[in-house]
Amino acid sequence: MRYHALGRSPLQVSRLCLGTMMFADQTELAEARRITTHAREHGVNFIDTADVYSAGKSEAMVGELLRQGARHDWVLASKVGNKMGERPNQSHYSRTWVQRACDASLQRLGTDHIDLYYLHRDYNGMD
Repeated sequence: MRYHALGRSPLQVSRLCLGTMMFADQTELAEARRITTHAREHGVNFIDTADVYSAGKSEAMVGELLRQGARHDWVLASKVGNKMGERPNQSHYSRTWVQRACDASLQRLGTDHIDLYYLHRDYNGMD
């Protein structure tokens, strides 16, 4: 596997990133474990999820998988921004929402840090 710096940072990520959008929705834990193990055995060190994937269940599954393995062998990415509830301030990018969403993601992931936390979409005036 080839690795490269993530943007201008010194963080080295595999050229392939394991996306987990279907984890906990169409992919059960045993199959997700096989996929994750296979990826890691072939040098993938970059895994991506989001708060909105399966209403947070993908993050919870990824957290469980990484706790069973070596969390620090992975560069963990998650995203924020999509609507997570009907109450005000449960989407978009207000400071309040981003902080609450990050705390919730950390809890679901069962970790004390997310290596890459980024915006899921560009609202650009749209809802």
